[in-house]
Amino acid sequence: MEFSSQLQKSNIRWYLLGILLAVELLMSFSFLGYFHVEPISITTAYIPVLLAGTLMGPLESTVLGFAFGLASMWKASASYVMATDQLFSPIMSGNPVGSILLSVGARTLFGLMIGFLYLGARRLRWKGWGVAVVTYLGPTIHACLVYTFLWIFFPLAGYRPIDGLADFFAPAEVVANLAIAGLVLLLWRMEQSRIWRQFLTRVTTAHRLQLTERYHSLSLILIVVVTVCSSVAVAFYFVHRMDYVLTQRGMDLTGDGYVNLLHLQIQFLVGILSLMALVIFFLIFNRRYATYTNYEARTDSLTGVMNRRAFFQICTKVLDGMEEQGGSTGYFIMMDIDWFKEINDSYGHPEGDRALKEAARSLRDIFDSDGLIGRVGGDEFAVLLYPSISREELEVGLRHLMERIHNIRWEGHRLSCSIGALPVARRQAVEELYRDADQLLYTAKEAGRDRYIIGTY
Repeated sequence: MEFSSQLQKSNIRWYLLGILLAVELLMSFSFLGYFHVEPISITTAYIPVLLAGTLMGPLESTVLGFAFGLASMWKASASYVMATDQLFSPIMSGNPVGSILLSVGARTLFGLMIGFLYLGARRLRWKGWGVAVVTYLGPTIHACLVYTFLWIFFPLAGYRPIDGLADFFAPAEVVANLAIAGLVLLLWRMEQSRIWRQFLTRVTTAHRLQLTERYHSLSLILIVVVTVCSSVAVAFYFVHRMDYVLTQRGMDLTGDGYVNLLHLQIQFLVGILSLMALVIFFLIFNRRYATYTNYEARTDSLTGVMNRRAFFQICTKVLDGMEEQGGSTGYFIMMDIDWFKEINDSYGHPEGDRALKEAARSLRDIFDSDGLIGRVGGDEFAVLLYPSISREELEVGLRHLMERIHNIRWEGHRLSCSIGALPVARRQAVEELYRDADQLLYTAKEAGRDRYIIGTY
């Protein structure tokens, strides 16, 4: 059994989705998403939707499309925007349902379509070309969808679906599409790289090591709540002060003027909060990187798992956290390699080192996602599994581990191991767990080695 590596990946997916949502809102409420350089105007607020489809999947790109549509609808709901833009607002257009479907529905459908197109592109033999083509066509697909919805719900505006193709061959549009395709392709290539895989390993390992540090999550939530409340207070304060200053200068705001001022201030607020969210994500990953660096310093240099001191220290924190959360059914496992001294004596220490490294790799592949692994002696390894798992699940994992160990061979011989596993269902010191699990390990060796014994509560 290989424990939940997918759960670790999903944790990173949540962070990546949050980052893209923050970028989407920041672009929607700033010139990053729409800028005008004579003689052309370029819209780029759909780029996070493309990135979500490229790096994740249809579900995430649909969520980004939905957020894109909400932001567009909000910007259109002000009296100072042009008449055509007001068609995107359910307040201003006179057709609320049509405007919601135009603003939110078209962008959500765009996210869904682009997500499935990327999904198909990644299954092609030439994946990179597929991703590049879908990205290049993305802005045109978006434009065609918007014009189609305009044609359906606001036919008097005079737009047709084919209008989305009007600028397809325009030099400015070609250059912009090529630049966006290059950016998305570059980020997709980076996501496929060894550097990104190493990054995932480091942050997920750090996250696992920080599970018991609950005060960091609580403090982060408190900071977010205080920041949002403070930002809202500042936004309303400045609206009132601007109203006061204008009145002092003899420029009284009408009802619409005050509403428009508040509307703009809220856009500014959302943009600033999005920027702050990106800073928070950066701080989270920066802390995890520092945690992983500290973890590496406490790693056994030969096997890559924790050394004895670090293992016992972190186990103590995890066990304390299990106690605070009402207890959990985990397991403390002791494993050592059978006849290890004879391996060193007969085949030399390099072969003994290889056996240790291969055994440690097998432990990591099977238990690393849901446990702590340490080398606690010459050929002894310990594992603390702290999620709640059944005995049947544990046995599947142990059998898989023993099969992996058996696959370590040389000169017609195969490696074997003995294992003792002790359930953790009450508050126990790590030294006590180590002693009792080691006794089970000794019992397994006395019974003939190459087996596991699981204790009872």
